[in-house]
Amino acid sequence: LLKNAYRLLLCSFLIFSGTASAQKWYSVPKKNNEKYFVHLAYGLGSAQWYSELKQTSIYDTQGGTIQTGDIKFRAKNSSSFYDLGVLFPTGNYRFGLGMCFEKFFLTQITLQNSVQQSNGGTGIIFDESFRFDKIYMQFEVPFWPEARSKYSLNANMNLGFFSFNNVDRINLFGSDALASSTFINISPIADVTIFPGVSLFLRPACEFKNFKNQAVDSYGQVNHRIVTYSIMIGLRYDPSVVDELK
Repeated sequence: LLKNAYRLLLCSFLIFSGTASAQKWYSVPKKNNEKYFVHLAYGLGSAQWYSELKQTSIYDTQGGTIQTGDIKFRAKNSSSFYDLGVLFPTGNYRFGLGMCFEKFFLTQITLQNSVQQSNGGTGIIFDESFRFDKIYMQFEVPFWPEARSKYSLNANMNLGFFSFNNVDRINLFGSDALASSTFINISPIADVTIFPGVSLFLRPACEFKNFKNQAVDSYGQVNHRIVTYSIMIGLRYDPSVVDELK
């Protein structure tokens, strides 16, 4: 499913570039609601996990059982990611697609006490790194859509799904079966034009991920709810802009 989504996104990039470059635009600054965008960005984040494993086990790096049964744990970790996407103007809004490759670095989990889940818990070293490959639809609202300025402020929302890769520990994300995984994030985006058609942007975001999958045990289940706060910096390129100095 992800492979088909990536192919769709690649086709969108090609169609987008051809359509935008084929159109004739005036050399005066474009209105915010007329801008096309291709973006490439890098970001850093911090995530909090609220996880529950039912009728199954968590394991150490050698495959030994740490705990079995109904398990709840909390965790915090850092992340880094690369993000790529396209946006098309429609009226005073923009719609598009994107993909993101997010690397997680998990160092410790806290097993929750069943009586005092918020205060009690046992910390366990849990060195693990892995990657989420995300594909999403995006919706953006430019503030002051009629303005012609090198500065702009926008509100953006991403909605999509993700897969997991490069996981070493057994059962952290369950079996290899197709999992139910969705995410949504919302953020402001501020950008400034640094060259004709090229903008530098900054995007702080809050994201919620929901993951459910069958455990490696026949009747077990793995559930993760992950809240991530991140900051992204990158470039936006509008291929429809004509530089009158060239």
